Amino acid sequence: MNRFLTAIASAATLSLIRSVDGSPKAARWSNKTVGPDGPWNAVEVSMGSGQQVTVYAGKMWESFFPGATYCGNVTTEGQPCYAQEAGAVYNESAGTGHKPAILIDGGNSLTPNQVSDGTDGLRWADSLFLGTNTTEWADDRVEDFDMVLLSDTQYRYPNGNRCPIFAGCLSFGAAPGMINQTFQVNAGQSAGAINVSLLAGTLYEEDAIDSQTFGMHIGSAAPQQVPGSLWFGGYDRNRAVNDMLAIPIADPYLVFTDAPLGGLLASGNSSIGGRLPLAIDPCFPYINLPKSSCDAIAAEIPVTYNEGLGLYLWNTDSPDYSRLVQSPSVLSFTFMDPNNNSRRVNISVPFMHLNLTLDNPIVDKPTSYFPCNTASNGNYALGRAFLQDAFFGANLRTAFYFMSQAPGPNVNGQSVAIMDDQCRTLLTSNNNWETSWDGYWVPLPDNSTTGDSTGRRSKKAVIVGSTIGGLAGIMILTLIGFVIWRYRVYGKGFSICGIPLLKDKPAAYYGANVAEVPRESPKSPAQYWPQQLAPVPELPTLGNTWQMPAHVTDQAAEMETPYVVHEMPGHYLGADANYCRAGK
Repeated sequence: MNRFLTAIASAATLSLIRSVDGSPKAARWSNKTVGPDGPWNAVEVSMGSGQQVTVYAGKMWESFFPGATYCGNVTTEGQPCYAQEAGAVYNESAGTGHKPAILIDGGNSLTPNQVSDGTDGLRWADSLFLGTNTTEWADDRVEDFDMVLLSDTQYRYPNGNRCPIFAGCLSFGAAPGMINQTFQVNAGQSAGAINVSLLAGTLYEEDAIDSQTFGMHIGSAAPQQVPGSLWFGGYDRNRAVNDMLAIPIADPYLVFTDAPLGGLLASGNSSIGGRLPLAIDPCFPYINLPKSSCDAIAAEIPVTYNEGLGLYLWNTDSPDYSRLVQSPSVLSFTFMDPNNNSRRVNISVPFMHLNLTLDNPIVDKPTSYFPCNTASNGNYALGRAFLQDAFFGANLRTAFYFMSQAPGPNVNGQSVAIMDDQCRTLLTSNNNWETSWDGYWVPLPDNSTTGDSTGRRSKKAVIVGSTIGGLAGIMILTLIGFVIWRYRVYGKGFSICGIPLLKDKPAAYYGANVAEVPRESPKSPAQYWPQQLAPVPELPTLGNTWQMPAHVTDQAAEMETPYVVHEMPGHYLGADANYCRAGK
């Protein structure tokens, strides 16, 4: 009788678990902020039998964690280990994982967009859980999760100083539609291949979510808390406002996205260079641009360039500093729709969120800095500084990623929607971006003037910027500009875009799992990342600096902006967009 009742109870439990299959799964956000270069929001995952690990999210393919030996290798006796204090170290000796028989190196860096040194990491696999339930009944369990454990990797700054990493980086999965990362003994042959599991692909394969998708807004940790949001199989529509941009993830599907960016305009630059790679990378903190572009922005705000760091430090003694970082002044990025060069999608980052803090071990004492990074070795990318104010998601099956404006501190609750398995763009909410900032900005006086760090006053250039026009994904026309006065009305473009369909792609292959090196050495995704590229020459300025008319500053913030238009190649024009539905 007892066995019969137990069987009924077990069946009821299974029924309960299955009833929630397909629902979007939420990541847990840590109650601690992470990073002496932010600070930043970070997620927390359960590993093995319950080890809690704090980690940034996200990237594609393998996930990177500082391993058990990391702190001992990068710190001296008595010196604190930041990753350990942040709860970001994965202790393999205390876990339930194992070393898979994979002979391809794991690489030594969790991002190609921040220069680092170190030995190749150890490939590892363990069970991962999004929640705290680590039992066999957990419906967010990923067995043999694809990991690389770092033992001594450190970031290297232009002055030669090295700083330990502060947390690892969690992978979302991989496109197009990858469930596992497969390491083959012989190229193209499945016999003897070793599989390690990817997060979104495995959850989808096990019917835990409806699609190989994610939607994320990392939010901000300071000066006001905007909680992070990360869902697998769906997204919170209230974290996406205004227009949505959809961009194909470029083959070989290593990053979001390693596509060229051309036509960079920067003050004082007379050389002509090639195209520039642009990536969206939540694993690193900065906004990587050529120095001439950073300098053009810095010339209009109270900052001083620090050559040893490759960053700009705020002149906190300047009266303009406090006025600027508390005002509705923004650094605005305007992207062109890949399928419609007359449609632009704007994402604005308030200077309040670009007033970040460097701390020990990067510098000796807390120092306010502006995160335009010139020490990128030609790897131009938008990192966490940008993503504080951008919604970022992807459909890894259709190989499209999505971006839109994210709200400010007044988030209008939560509205979770399921992403369709075949979606190629997303709907945004009807929330107003300006309203999400009500009560947090201090308007600048109507007749105030700007000044430099020496106290000189000027009424020049209410909007000053450098224009990036060219290709990102297929093509992005980017305006990098900042509003030094008031920001009242956010310009909205068309709400529908046409996105071309991608042809089916074969499973990605990154090399043979063999002891002997073949004629062409196999590569893992990490090995594709250029760490020591020569700086890419920059394109010349076209004098893209202007004075905003007085009637515009008095009445509205929207204005005509000079820009370069590139004609789209005919083969990029595709079918109508496929919107993700909000239900199953």
